[in-house]
Amino acid sequence: MSVFLRPQIFRFCLLTFGLGFFEVAPSQSATGDVKDFTIHQPGVQSRALGMGNAFVAAVDDYSAIFYNPAALARLEKPQMNLSLVQAGVDTKLPKFVEELGNVSKTDDVAQMTDFLEKNYGNHFSARVGLLNAYWARPKWAIAFIPVDLALELRVAQTVGPQVQVVARQDTTLAYARGWNVKTESGKLSLGATAKAVYRGYFNKSISAVELAFDSNLLKAEDAGEGLTFDADLGVLYTPELAKSGFWSFLQKMKPTFGATVRNVVDYGFKTNLHIIDKNSGEPDRLQRRFDVGSVFELPEWWIWRTRFAADIRDIGHENWTFGKGTHLGAEFLWKVKSWFQGGWRIGVNQGYFTAGFNGDFAVFRTDLVTYAQEVGTSSSPKAARIYMAKLSLDF
Repeated sequence: MSVFLRPQIFRFCLLTFGLGFFEVAPSQSATGDVKDFTIHQPGVQSRALGMGNAFVAAVDDYSAIFYNPAALARLEKPQMNLSLVQAGVDTKLPKFVEELGNVSKTDDVAQMTDFLEKNYGNHFSARVGLLNAYWARPKWAIAFIPVDLALELRVAQTVGPQVQVVARQDTTLAYARGWNVKTESGKLSLGATAKAVYRGYFNKSISAVELAFDSNLLKAEDAGEGLTFDADLGVLYTPELAKSGFWSFLQKMKPTFGATVRNVVDYGFKTNLHIIDKNSGEPDRLQRRFDVGSVFELPEWWIWRTRFAADIRDIGHENWTFGKGTHLGAEFLWKVKSWFQGGWRIGVNQGYFTAGFNGDFAVFRTDLVTYAQEVGTSSSPKAARIYMAKLSLDF
């Protein structure tokens, strides 16, 4: 990412952390003037994204705290993950912001207008997480996510060319519990996550005239912020199938079905601590949503463990469509030793191909993933592809 944008993103992250200080200026409404067509996913994991983000029933690690807390009841051993950095970016974004900064230095409105017109229709995305920590034990988990920043840039033309910017920076503290419930028909698990989220939010269309004299895309006086408390509920069910007869082949695949209700309360960010700006307004809501999913697992062979997952997610979100809600994935895990293992993944996220890889060596873990999200309307679909890397310590 260019030198021009990196300080702004870092500063915006620190703002909701309570560490940034800016000159106060009158602020606009936090609802902004940009229509965001994406479905924002808080707390996403590179492992899940590699398999199309189909993880409602497939999750079997610490990330259950955000994907499905019921899976914590089935966690077999303690886990601790410290994500040093998880960063994903559209490869065209660095060049765009670098050229934008160079044109802005000329203070020439005509040049800026011409530059934006050449980029009309382009959309750029980025996702950054820093020092995110998870601690999970069988039946419970806790997570602290200081920086989870999602940035969307779109070059549009209404009265004149402009850059439309939507950014969300969430700081989250969450605690989750899972319980196994005795049933005669199969294995049933329930779970709940309680979370506190402080969001910094930026939504604004910036005209060519403004950009010609000031290339800053994220300004404190234009941001909204607020604190909310909410909860997620989850369920997992693995049916007990006959070991002989017609359904015996399915029994070997350990079919499991899951469902979650995320952001049950969804009352908005009503508590404003005014860390960013003393006149800041309220951010957009988390939005209540429903996820359902399934996973099937092939019998283990040699060093390989293979799983297939399918989810319909975010039902109830204002931007939901069947295409945006569809997630499919496959995971091919390998394990040579407990300290040397990894996995390959492929999938479909919102209609677009995804692929991922992770390698674990002792306590060091590297994840690489490419995925795309739908950023257009139902009548004019458009993909924004992101390439992401995650470096973490995994105990």
